[in-house]
Order: sequence, then C-alpha cells, then structure tokens
Amino acid sequence: MDLLRYAKVRPATLQIEHHPYLMQEGLVKYAQEEGIAVTAYSSFGPQSFLEMDMQQAKDAPLLLEHPTIKKIADSNGKTPAQVLLRWATQRNVAVIPKSNNKDRLAQNLDVLGFDMGDEDMKAIKAIDKGLRFNDPLHYDVNMPIYV
Repeated sequence: MDLLRYAKVRPATLQIEHHPYLMQEGLVKYAQEEGIAVTAYSSFGPQSFLEMDMQQAKDAPLLLEHPTIKKIADSNGKTPAQVLLRWATQRNVAVIPKSNNKDRLAQNLDVLGFDMGDEDMKAIKAIDKGLRFNDPLHYDVNMPIYV
C-alpha cells in the first residue's frame, strides 16, 4: 500500500466494501498482516444499493435470500443477516450494519454466540464474484477508483 510509505500517521483501520460477492481476500490479508484493522461496509451486498436503482444490484441475487446463506442460517438456528455478519467477524473483519428495526439491531449484536464450521465458510467463499457495487463509475462520476 503506497500510503504506508509516506503517511506520517499510520492508518489504524481500512474501511472497505466487503461481502460474499466481494471478499477482497488479498487486500484483507495484507491489511491484517500490516496490523491494520479491516472494517466492512455493505455487509449484505446489493441490499443497500437497490434504493439507488442500480442495475448491477438489481441483477445480483440478494445475499439475504441466497440458498447457501439460508441453508447455513437454518442449520445454525440464525437469520441470514446473522450468518453474513458472523462470516465477516469470523474472518476478523469488523462490521457496521445499520437498521432502524429494534429486533434486527438486537440480532445484529448476537453474532458472536456461534461459530460456523470450515464447510460453511468454504460454501460462502464459493459465492465470491468480485462484484463491487460502490464504484463512482456507476454514478457517472469520472473518477475510477480501481484501474
């Protein structure tokens, strides 16, 4: 990371789009090896981008309804949202889910009370498509962040 060469203050955290459609394994590994905490936004994938009428989000199956996620949720007695959040935290990635619903807020906090096994983690890994939703080019902004 070029920033580490010239920054006067070393970054403590790196906030990235992170969900099973966009795992960014190399970036996560690098940041963690450098002692930089990784924080995920858009943990539920296309869900937050539907209200923006983004075609790419409309075309992607919702992670909360994905058969793999639902199967893992059922086998663990959890909701699909809890599985998605636990998947990230089990990879040592912090999550910042949002909700205005009191029950969902409580569920979001209850993700550390279970661990998914290796088979579940591998099944979620198989969902990765390198599919990024938060890209300025999607909003007609001429500022490509990934060349």
